[in-house]
Amino acid sequence: MKHSLLGHFYENRPFIENEYEQAQWEGECSVETIDHMMRQHVEDHPDRPWPIVIAECLRILLENAPLDMNEHTMFPDKIGHGARYTTVASGGIFEKITVERYLHVFETKCPAVWHHRAVASDLGIAIPDTDVWHVSPDWKAVLSYGISGLLERARNARITDEESGIFYESVIIAYEGILAYMNRLHQTAVRKGLKEYAACLEVLLKRPPETLYQAMALQHIFLTVGELGHERYRTYGPVDEMWLPYYVHDLETGELTQDETKEMLRYFLEKIAAEKRSADQPICIGKAYGEDSSRGAEFIMMILDTYEELKNHNPKIHLLCPKDVSDTLLSRVMRMIRNGISSIVLVNDEAVYRGYERIGVGRDISKSYIPLGCYECIIMGYEDARICGSWINMAKAVEYAVTGGYDYLGRTRFGIETDKSPASWEDFLKNVYLYLAYFADFVKNNLNEQSPYAYDANPSPVLSGTIDSCMEKGRDVYHGGMRMNNQSIKCFAVGTAVDSLLMVKKYVYDLHEITLPQLADILRTNWENAPELRQRVLCDTVKWGNGIPEADRLAQDLFEFMGSQIIGVPTASGGVFRMGADSVDMAENYGRHTGATPDGRLAGEPLSKNMRPVNGMERNGVTGLIRSVASVDGSLFIDGAPLDFMLHPSAVTGEKGIADMVTLVHAFMDAGGMCMHGNVIDIDTLRDAQAHPEKYPKLQVRVCGWNEYFIRMRKAFQDDFIQRASSLQ
Repeated sequence: MKHSLLGHFYENRPFIENEYEQAQWEGECSVETIDHMMRQHVEDHPDRPWPIVIAECLRILLENAPLDMNEHTMFPDKIGHGARYTTVASGGIFEKITVERYLHVFETKCPAVWHHRAVASDLGIAIPDTDVWHVSPDWKAVLSYGISGLLERARNARITDEESGIFYESVIIAYEGILAYMNRLHQTAVRKGLKEYAACLEVLLKRPPETLYQAMALQHIFLTVGELGHERYRTYGPVDEMWLPYYVHDLETGELTQDETKEMLRYFLEKIAAEKRSADQPICIGKAYGEDSSRGAEFIMMILDTYEELKNHNPKIHLLCPKDVSDTLLSRVMRMIRNGISSIVLVNDEAVYRGYERIGVGRDISKSYIPLGCYECIIMGYEDARICGSWINMAKAVEYAVTGGYDYLGRTRFGIETDKSPASWEDFLKNVYLYLAYFADFVKNNLNEQSPYAYDANPSPVLSGTIDSCMEKGRDVYHGGMRMNNQSIKCFAVGTAVDSLLMVKKYVYDLHEITLPQLADILRTNWENAPELRQRVLCDTVKWGNGIPEADRLAQDLFEFMGSQIIGVPTASGGVFRMGADSVDMAENYGRHTGATPDGRLAGEPLSKNMRPVNGMERNGVTGLIRSVASVDGSLFIDGAPLDFMLHPSAVTGEKGIADMVTLVHAFMDAGGMCMHGNVIDIDTLRDAQAHPEKYPKLQVRVCGWNEYFIRMRKAFQDDFIQRASSLQ
């Protein structure tokens, strides 16, 4: 059935962009009433198993929440659950209940662990968390079974014990609620005369999707439902691979033409942008590319063409790059980035495969990996990776090695105490490693003590209902249901840490200009009594991120050491720990709690981001940056280790500029780098956008694992970004 909206996207786009803020909710129950109903249900059933109670609360919401149908889009479904839509969508009433439960469980069942976590957080060391919110369902199962098929599988499951009985019952209740919601959507679509969407739902209520439109509609409904609680479905999965059979089928049967497929993609991508998910909603492409002339390549190029045309940064794109990645594809993506469409990260398949081999997972299994969230990799439907278990601030270890373990900002000591006057550089470096090891042990132990309470804190029947092994075992994702139950820890601020170590080595141990106690006093007074020395340190040319061997060796040693403390170490959940090196916004958050550091950074200032050098210290251009980042083995970082490049437009003009960018990608990936993204922009544009925001409504910049419109960023973040761009002048 041809959809009446095909061919009219740009007429309808103004009615989609802000559809959530302008929704006209309809329903007999208000959000406040439903909130009361769910909370009353919890109160009335104190002895009922929590997985069943929370599934029943979800069903209450799905059966009663107000709905809105936007007649201007092919994907009109919306549910009123109390979320607010401003710059970023907030959580709703069901999420509040699940978060309250999560916090209550950990605060009451492991209070000492939770207290120690809070202390480490206040000091900017680490914040261990049982990450139950960065997840992905098995999207292939969702599409192959459909909702009715997943429900039937749960109903036919074999109960083996009381726990499996509770699990299956929770899944059944949740999926009955999803079908009730879809039936309500169908009734509303019929009443409002949205005949094509009603026909789509008629199919999806009974069986799996048969067309591309039905597949997209089902995934959107399922993601909406899955994110009503604490979880965030941080990928739509490998959409090119999953959607390609539907695309080919629709072309062959005449269901859609190529132009109509592109039009449908416009509606879908714009719908995602309108939902304003925090850190942007990821989609993954690259698995179906094949030869340049293949249907898979054609389909991926169509997705990229549509994406560039819309000029939105949400969703963001994860592009998988095999060893033989096509230069045609890379050229297309580099052209987009040069044109300011930079919400794309390129992930090196080979580095990821080698990373999984480090923890005993062969390529026959890891070939199914996808990125999740910003850069982190999981094996969809197979691995629970808890990708944001904690960040460890490596710069803090250098700070403590100088002060002997005393935290000047926090006015306290955390854990061990070391010699304040080690005799040699080697002895000082040993102290740095003592603190890094202590931080790693603290985080691992804290996570392991939290881990047994994950299921009690956040059972997830909707997510678990898509996972084959969960349904076979009768166990929730957070109760050992998946085949791999891993945890991930990130080690960041490498630029700040390495530059600080270089300063100590040079000025304390090589030149003997100051003693370590004198440096400690300088840090205590936030460099106020040593402005000249600080200026010399800042102007020193030996810095991380410039391809300088001395700095690169220190970074290599730091990450190899942290890898030895983390990667493959058993977890309490029966898996192993994995490692990453991205910072996201933790560079600012942890920086506020980190005292002055030997590299000249002042107390409270941001730490270095991701694998980047300290702002303003990138002096040898992108080639120096690539040499530094690629010198660290990318296979250490299944959980992500992004190279953030920044290029001036004058450096990449014309076809030669695109070819040069492609060469940079190959150089980085051939050297073993894990992933990369970046910006092509000049400082004058940024300054003009800051002064005249009305001229740049769609100027987007890559800030970390997501993009933002520059004019919507806080001035402090704009200034930080401008400082980064200063190195291009």
